[in-house]
Amino acid sequence: MKYATPRYQSNGLASEYFGGRANNGRKFGLNRALLPNPIDYLQSQQISFKGSGQWRDVLCPFHDDKSPSLRMNATTGGFKCMACGAKGGDLIAFHQQLTSLGFVETCKALGAWESKQ
Repeated sequence: MKYATPRYQSNGLASEYFGGRANNGRKFGLNRALLPNPIDYLQSQQISFKGSGQWRDVLCPFHDDKSPSLRMNATTGGFKCMACGAKGGDLIAFHQQLTSLGFVETCKALGAWESKQ
């Protein structure tokens, strides 16, 4: 039977993928507390937004947008564009779509990737 995720093996080969350990034994991982505030992030990227409250209207950077069609949650970074359909659950997903980086590279770029000895 095939599984969606690798299972532990008696020879320990799968253990390097589990438990937050790299091959060299160092721990690493995402620390969401280090993610920037979504509104501060938008300002740093020179992305225009309107409104106040939890949901803000944003000029969508994923298509040629003349009036704000993207809605972004000011606390979580979740977003959805009503015109082009771009969507995501947090600031990491937004930055990934904006820059076409992988997950780990995006987390490092946002300053939320920790490497512990």
